[in-house]
Amino acid sequence: MAEGPAAARDEAAALLSMMQRVLGREHPDTIATRSELAKLTGEAGDAAGARDQYAVLLPVLARVLGRDHPDTLSAWAELARWTGEAGDAAAARDQFAALLAVRERILGPVHRRTLAARSNLAHWTGEAGDPQAARDEYARLVPLYELEFGPGHRRTLSVRASLAAWVGAAGDGAEASKHFEALVRAYERTLGPKHPDTVAAQENLTFWSKQAGVPRRRWSRRS
Repeated sequence: MAEGPAAARDEAAALLSMMQRVLGREHPDTIATRSELAKLTGEAGDAAGARDQYAVLLPVLARVLGRDHPDTLSAWAELARWTGEAGDAAAARDQFAALLAVRERILGPVHRRTLAARSNLAHWTGEAGDPQAARDEYARLVPLYELEFGPGHRRTLSVRASLAAWVGAAGDGAEASKHFEALVRAYERTLGPKHPDTVAAQENLTFWSKQAGVPRRRWSRRS
């Protein structure tokens, strides 16, 4: 059995070679394996390779399944993601903006996949050099995630953490530290004090408190 993304990637590549020979390059199972190989390529550390594989695969999916098929849109999201991870934040932003318009048309503005596209658009907008726009979009997203998932859900807390980070990146370290202080409490309550998400929030609280020169306040931990 494969151990780690690199080994899994190699197994997927071997399986793909066999499936292409037996089933053909555009059989649905072959296409699914091509998508899995692209994702594993990125997870193994080759973001540019994943981007290039998805760039080749996306028009195949659009032709075979249709432009609005869920698998096509999922591949589009992966292409945008790995484009950004490969170093082109502006292109990732633009791809997610285009994908968001399709998601909204098909699923509506508050569907979970639409919200995910909005969150990714906000992230890559910030990475492309506009932290204020990223901050403002995450501020709009937090109440939508709270309604859809609940205030204590990990996805909601993740969006809150993104908001806090972009608040700081936009220049307000003191406000970012307030956000992260509240997040530490929420993570401790839902996941416990030693969970990686809690620890990450604590580290961000320390960082932004130092950036802003804000002394950390003591609080009672709640489980």
